[in-house]
Amino acid sequence: MNVVYTIKTLLGLAPNCKKVTSFLADYVEGTLPRKVSQQFDEHLGMCKCCGPYFDQYRTTIDLIKEGREVKLPAELVEHTMTFLRNNANLSR
Repeated sequence: MNVVYTIKTLLGLAPNCKKVTSFLADYVEGTLPRKVSQQFDEHLGMCKCCGPYFDQYRTTIDLIKEGREVKLPAELVEHTMTFLRNNANLSR
């Protein structure tokens, strides 16, 4: 991530990974306010974890819509599970 974005995140002016995952469905559905959606785009463009995770999320939705069965690669499943474990908000 770039320094400016990292500082914004630390100050609470830009979303961090946990916040991004908490409104992922709203982003995909297009229901986020424009400013939040732009912050989301910025985070996805710079974050080495959230960018690939979002791509997987979007692909999963697309495959479900197509209604076909797909065998997921083991490394994809493990990467996704690791991301979720590392970014889960356990206080819910």
